Amino acid sequence: MWVGLEYGSRVALQELTSRDAVLAAIAECKALGVLDFWKKYGSGKAFNYFINFERERYPSRPILQAAWNIQYPGRAPLTNSAFGSGAADEKAALEHLGFTVEVVQEKGVQRDRELPTLEVGRVYSWEELGVLFDCAPNYFSSVGGMASRPEMGALLLITHLGGASFDYEDYWNGADLIYTGRGQTGDQSLNGQNGQLARNEATNFVFKYDSPRHLHFLGVARAKQYWWAKGLDRDGVERRIVRFRLSFEEPRGGELQPTAARVDPVRLRRPNLTPRPFDETRPPAPFLQREEREPPEETLARQEKAAHGHHDLLAALNRALIASGWNIIEETRGAIDLWARRPGDGQRVIFEAKTLGDGTEVHQTRSALSQLLEYRHFLGAPNDFLCLVTNAPISDVRERFLRTQGVAVLVHDGATFQAVGPLALEVLGALVQKK
Repeated sequence: MWVGLEYGSRVALQELTSRDAVLAAIAECKALGVLDFWKKYGSGKAFNYFINFERERYPSRPILQAAWNIQYPGRAPLTNSAFGSGAADEKAALEHLGFTVEVVQEKGVQRDRELPTLEVGRVYSWEELGVLFDCAPNYFSSVGGMASRPEMGALLLITHLGGASFDYEDYWNGADLIYTGRGQTGDQSLNGQNGQLARNEATNFVFKYDSPRHLHFLGVARAKQYWWAKGLDRDGVERRIVRFRLSFEEPRGGELQPTAARVDPVRLRRPNLTPRPFDETRPPAPFLQREEREPPEETLARQEKAAHGHHDLLAALNRALIASGWNIIEETRGAIDLWARRPGDGQRVIFEAKTLGDGTEVHQTRSALSQLLEYRHFLGAPNDFLCLVTNAPISDVRERFLRTQGVAVLVHDGATFQAVGPLALEVLGALVQKK
């Protein structure tokens, strides 16, 4: 027998002697998710003590209530009176059975309000959320993307997904949301709400900005992982940021699917990467080393664009595209050579032109492959086709390799363009002149 309990209504906890029952309750909590488990076994009060088991935290009071039902299926369930006025007896009961119990809130703060039930997919006003989470509506204007309600064991996470004045660069990865930590300037840390989220100390309610004073509820999520990365702060200064992978307890279609295309923040912060109509009469500007700092790959792209042979190849491609009915033919200064949309289905193709010389095939094709993949990822869309355009044939083994990477090859012989391989014929269609 363990000691330390007052005699009376709390004596029931002394009768919970099965470690296996607690383990079974933990397994059920893990399977259901904390929110649904708490709804099933919660006694009307929120919790502030957690079991730390195999590097995960589980709410102690609902675990005890579930374990009691498992050990004594024929007896009445535990009620709040079994736990007295505090949580110390929960801790003692679980530690007696060999479990580690931790407090996850400041001393003296009682979680005395039940977690609200929200409808996934519904848009809530600040006023509604203020009632549900017991706070002033304007509270949401001052907390940034993380609103902590410790008395309820709740953390409200708000993502703008590119729609705010400062873009935290959140994005979807399958059904998971990659979410950036709190803090707009300087290095981020795992203090405060960032630490709460990393340790899953609260129930995480995730919202997406919908309109002024309105938030779209995406669901309840857990931080499956977190890692450190580099990013720009509000002043454009590089700093350390923390990224979280949020996994939703109830994945659904529609809102929780990855977006078809996403504008990358690099483009937003570098206006020179905005596409413009291609004009073959615009001669290539001489290469000048810029005083301001720029990525090395942008410097290389500008050096190549300054070459007249490269410009002549693009001019010939532009004329062929126009003649074949392609439209929205654009270039991006310092990056994309050309992209255009096919006649008929409007499918976009990103073109990278390379002039070849003796012994340059490997270097030029490697460079083209990396550029095309990056341009599609950062500036284009996942369904954009990729095409390498050269002024001389490449080896068959190199074309087959590029084809496995989804890159079509188009060769200009000085007069016409020839498709190399089946992918180029499929992607480029009427643009090429067949023999």
